[in-house]
Amino acid sequence: MHQPFDITLTHRLADQLVECATSLKEKAQSPDQVQQHLVRLTSIMDSLHSLSHEAEEAGMNPINDRGDIR
Repeated sequence: MHQPFDITLTHRLADQLVECATSLKEKAQSPDQVQQHLVRLTSIMDSLHSLSHEAEEAGMNPINDRGDIR
């Protein structure tokens, strides 16, 4: 049985994506540091892709009714 689509998890992952990209821009000083950030960015993107794919497979779409997302 599929769980309901969790838009708040999607938002948290998006926040992590922004945070990691900002850290890459502001702090990475070596190829190793860039690689570490890329591993994290890839992991976050893979999680977002999985959530989207699972929701699509289950026929789910979040409903946004004037900011009330269900």
